[in-house]
Amino acid sequence: MAASGRQTPQLATLIVAATLAMPLPAGAGETVQLPAFKACNPTTVPELPKRWHAVGLMMPFQLGQVDVGEFDYDGAVPAMRASVYGLKSGAVDLLITGNDTYVLEGPHSHPTRCTSLGAKLRPPSPQWLSSGAFCAGETPITGEALQWWQQPGFDIARYWITSKSRLPWRTSYLRRTLDPAIIGDYAMTYFAQFTPASETNLSALQTFCAAGARPGTQAVGETPTARELMAVPNRAAETEREARIAKLIPGLSNKACAAMTLVQWPDRFIMSAIVTPIKIDDAPYPTFIYYDWAGSRTMVVLPFHSHPPLQQGVLSLKDRVGYRLHFVNAIRQAGICRADIPGVVKPDWMKQAGCECQAVLAANSALGAGSETQILSCPIKHQAPRVMWSWYTAQGRPILFTEAAPEGGGVMLADYYDWLPGQTVQPAEFELPNACQGLDMSGGSADGGGPNFSNRSCSGCHSTQW
Repeated sequence: MAASGRQTPQLATLIVAATLAMPLPAGAGETVQLPAFKACNPTTVPELPKRWHAVGLMMPFQLGQVDVGEFDYDGAVPAMRASVYGLKSGAVDLLITGNDTYVLEGPHSHPTRCTSLGAKLRPPSPQWLSSGAFCAGETPITGEALQWWQQPGFDIARYWITSKSRLPWRTSYLRRTLDPAIIGDYAMTYFAQFTPASETNLSALQTFCAAGARPGTQAVGETPTARELMAVPNRAAETEREARIAKLIPGLSNKACAAMTLVQWPDRFIMSAIVTPIKIDDAPYPTFIYYDWAGSRTMVVLPFHSHPPLQQGVLSLKDRVGYRLHFVNAIRQAGICRADIPGVVKPDWMKQAGCECQAVLAANSALGAGSETQILSCPIKHQAPRVMWSWYTAQGRPILFTEAAPEGGGVMLADYYDWLPGQTVQPAEFELPNACQGLDMSGGSADGGGPNFSNRSCSGCHSTQW
């Protein structure tokens, strides 16, 4: 039902409007926009500078705290300094060269001692993208104009490059990668800074360490992660930890979580987003989402591809079971409908999943969404320590959802674009498409075979029978 005094949009009208690349009508004087995921300009592969400086907010593959990293890279040495600080605890300062990995001790501004770990890690490649990389599309996220870049074929990485500077804004990995070192230890990294550097002190620092490093006495793995190295006591780095975080990303705090309340979805909303599928060789796509918990306990997702956008199908998540219908051509002729995805998402799914605030970004932060934003870690039921990450403003507006180290099929990442809480279509508009009408409402595969993307781990967040 629409809010008082507002016209309720018809779902059929919404689909036609979106297909024609028009704003989605959502009531008097309001629209919900479908992201304009358009062709990239320019299409040339972006190149990293020979020397660069970066600051990253890093979300791990497994349940735990958010980390902050500062990175200095010099391709002439080659070497990278990586200083990583846990938002709650732990810190490590590393110098990674072609021959050795050193733990630096003493103040960050002037290390006083080096400990050699041996040739554990390698400096990052001069270029993260090969000459064959391609841009899947471009659109703004939280006001930043971005391009989606990836390698050809199946690759574990995605890179978001700013259209203006053509430097990294965000990285995402399906699993850990050793290149780039440390950054590749995290499911997702947002770069609050990524800038060219005219010079670095890494050559002098390498000379200092090579001349007087002591051998490491604490056992570490063959290719230790940042989190493993942060567990090695480093008094100087830990002493500076909070001050360094405040300097690197002003407005980022874990302590501010104490004032946050857990988000609950409204009973009705209309939303648009750009979805990155788990199958990373599939293209990201803009989508509309319609939600009605109070009236019909249904969530309808309409995915679009191409430009102008063409609707690719319908996902209808109902009570206990979800249906997916793919169109077989541009005139939206229905293919086979399958009842093999989880049921509708519960409004209190974050409470049900045991989500916990790990960090808060102030409204004026370099990574803020123009409003105070909390970063939530949500454990995946029966799959500990696997985790999902969600970003929401303090007012409950969704910013991001991502599943770390995703498995199977479905959504790896959703960048939410436009949001209209309290509005949706009429309950009758949530009826299943004709191709899905005859399916068994108890779930399972429509044709008696094939994968089923619903399992007991979904039952914490979804209305799913397990």
